[in-house]
Amino acid sequence: MRVTETTGKQSAVYTMLAVAVLALAVIPIGTAVFVLGFTFGDSPCVMCWEQRIGMALVALVGLFVLRFGPRPQYIGLSVFVGAWGVFMGLRHVGMHAARDIGQGFSAEILGAHTYTWSLFIFWICIVTMGVLLMMLKDSDRATPPRILRPLEKTAMIVFLVVIAGNIVQAFASTGPPPYMGQGDPVRFSFNPKHWVWSTEEWSSVLSFDRWSLRGRWAAEKPSLEGLTVDPSLGPIAGIRSPGGDTPLPRLDVKEQRQLRLPLKGTITDLAYDAASDRFLLTTQHGVYITDGGLQRVLRYTIVDPGFSVDLGDFAGAAFLDSRTVIALGENKSYVVLREDDRADAGKNFRFFLESFDQFNEVSRSRLSTVRARMMYAMSLASDAAAKSAYTVTVPNSQSQRLVVSRFDWRDRTLSEEFAPGAGAGLTLRAKRSLDEFYVTGAAVEGGRLYALSAAFSTLLTIDLATHQVVAAHAIAGLDRPTGLAIKGDDLCIACANGRVVTVARPVS
Repeated sequence: MRVTETTGKQSAVYTMLAVAVLALAVIPIGTAVFVLGFTFGDSPCVMCWEQRIGMALVALVGLFVLRFGPRPQYIGLSVFVGAWGVFMGLRHVGMHAARDIGQGFSAEILGAHTYTWSLFIFWICIVTMGVLLMMLKDSDRATPPRILRPLEKTAMIVFLVVIAGNIVQAFASTGPPPYMGQGDPVRFSFNPKHWVWSTEEWSSVLSFDRWSLRGRWAAEKPSLEGLTVDPSLGPIAGIRSPGGDTPLPRLDVKEQRQLRLPLKGTITDLAYDAASDRFLLTTQHGVYITDGGLQRVLRYTIVDPGFSVDLGDFAGAAFLDSRTVIALGENKSYVVLREDDRADAGKNFRFFLESFDQFNEVSRSRLSTVRARMMYAMSLASDAAAKSAYTVTVPNSQSQRLVVSRFDWRDRTLSEEFAPGAGAGLTLRAKRSLDEFYVTGAAVEGGRLYALSAAFSTLLTIDLATHQVVAAHAIAGLDRPTGLAIKGDDLCIACANGRVVTVARPVS
C-alpha cells in the first residue's frame, strides 16, 4: 500500500485534528470514566451512554481522517454523529430542564449537570469539523494513507486506553445484551456483587418523551456567611403597644453547650420526636439519630447524594413518625429513611456511603413549588397532626421573597404556599420587608410555625391559619444557627459551630 508523508501546508490541519481527538478522548470521555466513574463511582444512565458513544465515534472518525485523509464518507459520518449527539443532548437536558432550582441527575460541573455538557461538546465538535473543512484544499481529498506522526500516534493510543476503560465500566454498570442499563444508574463498583443489570428500559424504547427548554438559572447557593446578625438592624422595628412601639422582646438563653458527637460535617438541621425522646440531626450528607440528651449517637448513615436524584447538601430534617425520618436538600430534593435493625447492607450499597445496615431508603424524590421555584430552602418542619410538612425559602440575588410551602405527606405534593405578612402587632421599618429574613430552622406546634432567621437572629412566629407573623423575638449571641426543634416548653437551636442553644418557647 502506498503511503504519503504530510506536507508543511497540511501539517497545521492534521495537528489541529490530532489535538481535537486528544481533547475529546481525554476531557469528556476520559474524565467521565476514570475520574467520575472509577474514582467517584458515577455511572451513566442509558441516555448518558448514547452521548458518550457519540463522542467516541466522533473521535474514531477523526483517527480515520488522520490515517487515510479527509475522505467525504468520513466527514459526512462525523457530521451525522455530531447531529445525533446534539439531538441526544437536547433530549436529555429537556427531560430535566423544567425541574426546580438546582435539581438534576449526577454531579454538577461548574454549575451544570454532566449531561448538559454534551450539548456544548457536540457543538464544539461540529464547529471544529467546519473549521477543518474550510482549511482543506481540493488536492487534500484524495490522498493515500498517511504516515502517522508522534502526536497522531499518541492520540490513537490514548483513544484506545479510554475506550478500554469505558468497556469495563459499560460491562459492570450495563451488562451484556439483553441488559441495557438503567434510567437511574447504580453507583459504579468493581465488586460484581454490587452490579445491577436491568432490562427495565426496554419498556420505554419506543416512547417519545415531551421536552422543553428553559433559560439558565443563575441563583447562587445559600450561605450563612456575611449575614447581619444584630436583631436591632432587622426589618421589624418593634412591637406596637398603647404607649408606642417597643423593641423586639428577647428570648434569654437558658442553656448552651458544645456537642461531643462523632458527626461528619457541620450540623445543618435539628428535629425532636417526643414519642421516642430522640433527636434527629443532619450534616451535609449525614443523618444521625441521638438520645434525648444529645449525648450519644444511636444510629446514623451517610447518604449518597448523587445516586439518581441529586440531593445537594441536606438543609432540613424532620421525623415523619418515630421510626421514619426525612432529610431535605437545599434544592428541595428529599430522601425518606426508615430505621431497620435488619437492613440488608448489600442492597443498601447503592443508597448509602457509610453504615449500610441502619436504615432502609423508602423514597427519594423532589418537592415541586410554585412561588418558591427560584429559591432554595434551608429548613423543614413536620406537622404530624395535619400530616404536612413546611419549607421556608431563603432569598437570593434573583428572587427575594419569604415563602412558606406546605406539602401533604400522603402524596408529597404541594398543598399550599403563601408569603406571610406582618401581623397587626408588628411595625416594619420604612422600605423594609419580611423577605430579608434568612430562615434556617423551623418547627411546628399548635398551629404555629416557628421560623428562626440566621439574618438578624430573630425568631418569627407565623400563624398558619391567618398567614401572619404574629410575634417576633430577638435571640442574641447565635452563631450561624442551622436548625430548630421543640422539646417540651423549650426551643433547641443547633448552630454550625456545633453548639446547641436552649431558650424558652415564647407564649403568644
